[in-house]
Amino acid sequence: MRVPLLLAFVLFATTALAQFPPPGVYACFHADGAAFGELTLLVAGDYAFTAADGSAGSGQVASAGTDVNPLSGPLHALGLTGAFGTDEAGRTSFRFIGRDGLVVTCD
Repeated sequence: MRVPLLLAFVLFATTALAQFPPPGVYACFHADGAAFGELTLLVAGDYAFTAADGSAGSGQVASAGTDVNPLSGPLHALGLTGAFGTDEAGRTSFRFIGRDGLVVTCD
């Protein structure tokens, strides 16, 4: 009886971990290709963001499935929500949309 419970826990934990975007440094651009900044995604939902003008801040993001929602920090202040995807080569990209129509991609 312990084995099925352990197996269920492992499957649940693996599924939960697979839903969080991979940590890394991502260059971010406006929809027109102009530099927006640099997103550094850390473990456990922490992130740092340096805008193209050099201003910087940090915060937390929540992730469910492929959705990414800033809970605090500069991305939250901009009203950005988004999603991520990982291609066959293992490259992850983010697309954020702001409440004012701002579109940002980070690769």
